Amino acid sequence: MNDKFFDLKSEKQDRMINAALKVFAKNGYKHASTDDIVKEAGISKGLLFHYFVSKMGLYSFLLDYSVKYMNFEFSRTIGEENDYFTFLEKLETAKLNVLRNYPYMSEFIDGCISEDRSDTEDVGKEAIKAYNETLEKYRSKVEKPSLKPGLDQVQFENIINYTIKGLTGANMDDESFKPEQLNRQIVEYLRVFKTLALN
Repeated sequence: MNDKFFDLKSEKQDRMINAALKVFAKNGYKHASTDDIVKEAGISKGLLFHYFVSKMGLYSFLLDYSVKYMNFEFSRTIGEENDYFTFLEKLETAKLNVLRNYPYMSEFIDGCISEDRSDTEDVGKEAIKAYNETLEKYRSKVEKPSLKPGLDQVQFENIINYTIKGLTGANMDDESFKPEQLNRQIVEYLRVFKTLALN
């Protein structure tokens, strides 16, 4: 990567980053097209390769950048929280803060984690490890809630994860996507789950 990328105006940097995040998030590394990225960003392919050399170079930069950005937001927002539902709300608030600037960053990281590593030649392996370790560090401090009899902890957490993923997908597919609206919906569902599940 050419460090002169950071000499560009922040608006142009973010336009290029967001275009690439969107295309990689929607298509995965293998099927992401640099033609689609430059079209989305409104730049020439020559300029893209001037700064990132190759598609793999761009992907590697995005993954490192995204993990550092997300992890910083987690540390700023979550802190030492150990209540299960408050932690989940703070986690979603951190993601909301990221979505305001980079709507596809979280989806991009999730895609990288599940990516076929043979396609990406293990590029970004350390970044993904750092991201997972950061999340685990926060989760390890959280006290599991005391659920009503008959509710299985793993199933309950899966229901929450599927709900958040479904809400996120439905909102992101809407052309009038508003991060605040998504966050509000997720928080409302979390509070319903809390009411239904706790003793």
